[in-house]
Parts: sequence; structure tokens; C-alpha cells
Amino acid sequence: MKPRLLTNADKPLAKALWRETFSDSDAFVDWFFANRYRPEWSVGLFEGEKLITAIHGTPMELSLGGGSCMALMTSGVATVPAERGRGHMHEAMRFLQAHAKAQGIEALFNHPQTPGSYARLGFRNSTFTKYWQGGGAPAAGEIGPFSEAAAYSIYRRMSARYAGFAMRSPEAFHQKLQDYFTDGAEGFMMYAQGSPVGYCVYYDGDSVYGEEVLSLSSYGPMLHELRVRAGGRQASAKLPPDAEAEGEVRPQNVMLAPEWVWTAMEKGGLPCFCVDEY
Repeated sequence: MKPRLLTNADKPLAKALWRETFSDSDAFVDWFFANRYRPEWSVGLFEGEKLITAIHGTPMELSLGGGSCMALMTSGVATVPAERGRGHMHEAMRFLQAHAKAQGIEALFNHPQTPGSYARLGFRNSTFTKYWQGGGAPAAGEIGPFSEAAAYSIYRRMSARYAGFAMRSPEAFHQKLQDYFTDGAEGFMMYAQGSPVGYCVYYDGDSVYGEEVLSLSSYGPMLHELRVRAGGRQASAKLPPDAEAEGEVRPQNVMLAPEWVWTAMEKGGLPCFCVDEY
């Protein structure tokens, strides 16, 4: 078995492997392969005509605390169950790393399903997230309907506060929101004296879960609003590591990069944080 770049003809096989591996909704999987499938940046390992392992890539610009670098976000890392534990993912990732480097992209990053799963390949913890589990006494504030334009303005301003933050264009941000909303997410804005200063994208199911919560000021009003919308159910959220809220800070993304990237991130002295890829 040898890895190679995926093609448009491989899409049905890659889609079937994704469905077999992950618990994403049909709506999200359909959206991903209709709008985000990038075969020229993705790799597959085949046995004859059967797709054994797949890794999907998307080029992105990451902030470095005073500068930026291009990186390849890897996602949908999947291997058929019978072939797991045989090094196929590592072989495919090395192939993708070499392909990215040949195109001028030296860094790869990922949000691993299992902590430490990429450590043997040289990936290191690069960004951190605070997991709020409903604690504290956040106060109510001014909440309003979600606005994509206002949310994007906040998102871009947040990129100057952190290292490792994905600096999306308006089009890429729109796609990212469609990833969420296609999968059933909802959103709202937070205001201060009539101006938007924060936004929240959340899922409302057995519990209420803030998937992407960013604020230029306090996080309290949005956390309070999540509690309100949860009623008597559990409310939780993912926040930047320096958010003034109770919670446990844990590694989020990992990165494989040359030392100059790590040095630039450390030199800037900014907290390392990036919202989830999708």
C-alpha cells in the first residue's frame, strides 16, 4: 500500500470512510464533502481499490504573535477498523507533510480525538482551551440575534490576541459557520452599550454546549445566557485559556512545525489559542 493524493473520483470512498469512523450528522458530512473536500491537499492509502486510510487537509494562515505562517489543517483522520494500529495513519501523515512542504507549507496542525495520538510523529501541543462546566456566577448582559458580519469583525480582532489562531477570510469564516449551522448549531451576539463585543455558537440538545465563544470583553453575559437557554440542563462551553471564568485549561490543537514557528509563537508572549477547525 502506498499513499497518494486523493482525487474527485475518490470522494464517495472518502465520504463512506468518514461516515464509518465519525459520529457526525448526515447533514454535516454531506456539507463537508460538497463544500470542503480538497483532494489536492488530502491523502489516501489504498489496498487495490479500497480506501484504507484518509487525511483531509485545508491550508490556513495562523497568527504567531506579531506575524503569521501558512499551515495545513488536517482533519478527518480515519482508518478502517480492521487496519488500525498498523502505522497507516503515520505513513499517510508523512506523505502529506512532504507534499505540503513541497508547496511551501511547513506546519501541520490538528485537533486530535485522542490526546497524544500524534506525538510519535513530532506533533506538540500548540494551543489550549478552557473548558467551562457551568461554574461561577456569571451576570446577565445585553444579548441579541446572531450577525455574521459582526461576529467576523470580533473574530478578526481576536486573532491579534493569540498565537496559533486561524486567521480566516470572510469567505472562510462563512464556510466555518455553515459547518456549525448545517450541523444544527444556533448563535447569539453580546453587546456593550449597543456595540457587538462577543458572539456564541452553541448546540442545544441533551445539554447546551458553547462550541465557539469569543468576546472582546467579559464572558459572563454569554455564559449566563447559555445557562438560561439550558433551563435545568447542563451548560458548558469552550473558551480561550485566559477567559475570566471557572474551568480547566487543557491542550486543544497539536502542531508539527519547524523550530522557527515555535520560536515566533513564544517570542510574541501571547496566549496560544485557536477555535476548533470545524
